[in-house]
Amino acid sequence: MMPSPFIPAKTRLELAVPAPVGQRHEQIVKVVSSLVGQGLSAEAVFAELRSKYDATVTDKEIAGVIQWATKQSFTPCAPRFQHQQAVTAKVSPPRVIDPAANICKFLGDFAAAEADLWEASPWRPLENWRFDSLMFLAGMYHTGELLNIVTDYAVDENGKANPSGYGLTLERDAMMRHIRDKGTPQNEAGAWLRMNPVDGNGVADANVTAYRFALIEFDAVPMELQVSLLARLPLPVNAILTSGGRSAHAWVRVNAKDTDSYRAKVCELLELLKPFGVDQANKNPSRLSRLAGAQRTIGAQGDGQQRLLYLAPDRAASQPIFKGQT
Repeated sequence: MMPSPFIPAKTRLELAVPAPVGQRHEQIVKVVSSLVGQGLSAEAVFAELRSKYDATVTDKEIAGVIQWATKQSFTPCAPRFQHQQAVTAKVSPPRVIDPAANICKFLGDFAAAEADLWEASPWRPLENWRFDSLMFLAGMYHTGELLNIVTDYAVDENGKANPSGYGLTLERDAMMRHIRDKGTPQNEAGAWLRMNPVDGNGVADANVTAYRFALIEFDAVPMELQVSLLARLPLPVNAILTSGGRSAHAWVRVNAKDTDSYRAKVCELLELLKPFGVDQANKNPSRLSRLAGAQRTIGAQGDGQQRLLYLAPDRAASQPIFKGQT
């Protein structure tokens, strides 16, 4: 039986902590050179690297570095002592991210409440939050665009309600008439709105017709910190609303030309916001967000209202909503 190849401690650490966007190619070259030098096959090296990075690192890039490395002459690094393997196994794990602490450090003395966002909103949300959906659709979309709202849901083993089915797709003005006549669509789980308009033939990424918005939401950060952070991030935030649960949803203008450029832009944005606990899954253009003006009981926090806090449809500048203390 062949012994397992020795992998130096530094290489193990590189594998444990993938580099951020902009530094990944350099890291891949170092790791591939080490693994190939230690005798791993090209297939094994590719499998190891592929599992460490998201789609922003392509198969072609990884394979190209491996092909280059296999043509070089590397001298394998050997353990200095027989117990080296045990020593390398004690490499400290990557530092645990504390989103709340990182947000507090970023904010300093700054704080903003939901009422502050309401006061700063160029399109002032109405006193009756149940009409938020009408104002939202009027500001964020154009006449002729097809919008998709989903109210059906399925509850998973953890009791979480997830959107299900194809929902209702209507032209923007027709959707607004539908809401005026019948109220904001909703169910026990509230309602979801597909962020970017679609072609009417489906609700997948391939059906998106304008790659306009990306979603920022948080996994586990107190609501007051979420609101303050969204008010201070230097981003083109067009809308902020409550999910009716434990998070706020921020709609950030991306204006990408196609699915690939959308994913590249959003992946980079989410990676930058990762220390703040921002959900890293929201990378596809057909993503659903919560629909303002609906109300939920399943998974609700407080009254479960999905309320519009801030609306600035024409905002394109990458600057904070508030530049100083409120």
